[in-house]
Amino acid sequence: MRKILSLVGLLVCIHTAQGQYTQYINDAIRFSQNFPTITARSMSMGNAFSSLGGDFSSSYTNPAGLGLYRKSEFHLTPGLSYSKTKTSFLGQENEDFKYQFSFGSLGYVGTYISKRDKGLVSASYAIGYSRLNNFNNTTYIRGENELNSLADYFMAGPSGLGINGTDPENLDPFTDRLAFDAYVIDTLPNTNFEYVTYAPLPITQRRIIKTTGGTGEYSFSFGLNFSNVLYVGMGLGIQHLNYEKTIIHSEFDLLDLSDLDLFHYTEKQDVEGTGITMNMGVMVRLLKIMRLGASVHLPTYYRLEEYSINSMYSAFDDGFVPTEENGDIYAESTYEYKLSTPLKLQGGASVQIGKAGILAADIEYIDYSGMRLREKDDYTDFNESNQEIEDGYRSVLNLRVGGEARIDNISFRVGGAYYPSPFASGNLNDDTSYGELTTGLGYRNSNFFFDLGFSALLHEEKYNLYFNNVADITQQKYRFLATIGFRF
Repeated sequence: MRKILSLVGLLVCIHTAQGQYTQYINDAIRFSQNFPTITARSMSMGNAFSSLGGDFSSSYTNPAGLGLYRKSEFHLTPGLSYSKTKTSFLGQENEDFKYQFSFGSLGYVGTYISKRDKGLVSASYAIGYSRLNNFNNTTYIRGENELNSLADYFMAGPSGLGINGTDPENLDPFTDRLAFDAYVIDTLPNTNFEYVTYAPLPITQRRIIKTTGGTGEYSFSFGLNFSNVLYVGMGLGIQHLNYEKTIIHSEFDLLDLSDLDLFHYTEKQDVEGTGITMNMGVMVRLLKIMRLGASVHLPTYYRLEEYSINSMYSAFDDGFVPTEENGDIYAESTYEYKLSTPLKLQGGASVQIGKAGILAADIEYIDYSGMRLREKDDYTDFNESNQEIEDGYRSVLNLRVGGEARIDNISFRVGGAYYPSPFASGNLNDDTSYGELTTGLGYRNSNFFFDLGFSALLHEEKYNLYFNNVADITQQKYRFLATIGFRF
């Protein structure tokens, strides 16, 4: 029996739906993993720059590398990205893609030369902006579900035990109550709040996931060169993060099995904040042709603000559309919290093959179970969430390699990287990883340089829509950078 539609209006509250604070746990790993696009040269060599220098990317990777500069420098790095996502759900294949103009970095390096061979030979500082992450992507999932509907998920309630016996006024305003007010679920007459759904089976399901935004860092770093043997450096970074995600889950009764024609459930999330971090590093020239480098990246301490709004739209065969004037029944919230990302340790070695080229390799240690969520109020408790992080994530060793071959003023570069899954064993995505292949070329003389870089970042994962409805997702992200610079 259809109920009388009540005025829902604007609901403002803290969203603690099923799997309390799960959304924040997912954001923690999303904001802690970085795939930087700083300069075309560093990217085309797999970002294996822990023991290399003379490039602005050293300000992020290992600031000791700034000590290799012999001239001051100004550079600009614009770029273009293309992401393609393929999905497989309930036997149906789909794909989507997105193009975007991007920005790698803009920076200035100032250098002081002491004109000595011993002691402090040179000192350099770098000021600029670098792009550390790009969240832009579109995912399209579609299939015909013969087992259940999202409406069944709503009727399961936050506890998963069902909402029968629950007064509609006590339903979760971001999920179950939206479905109730949109007539997707309803109460049986003359019962103690027993619920049914008008969604039939089988039902055609579609989910579109759109994400935008990224992470950028404004940095100030310096590097010192002692006797052309020892290089040390330190940097301060102010990071700005913005992330927008829209999930539109739609279900259609294409076989006309019920009065319910369709419904759309939309989740929108907008996160923005600022973080601060520091890094420090050292490089040593062991032999004339070989250097070792190491750096430590302190956790980034973020202050974040999240705005969420969930909405519901439904339509019935007889033309009945139970929505308000704005077209949707909705609930929203605003919440502030803190996040600290894990500590990172990096080390690497490089070999100079005369004037013919360079070979370099890096290893990076990150313990993702060290991520921490922290409340900014007196009534939120992230204790359980942080325990889930400890249990659900693990430490990894990321590997990066790169090489450069030189012919006169022209350089040819290749590289690659492997990023293991940060999820602990037993997790749905415990065997998912990122693989990266890079290449590029460049021209430089004493006062000018121009570099081109290309990266293919490949990833596969499993995505659970609800219950155990899992889609297989293959992501391909292609990034192009062009760096132009002047030395003086």
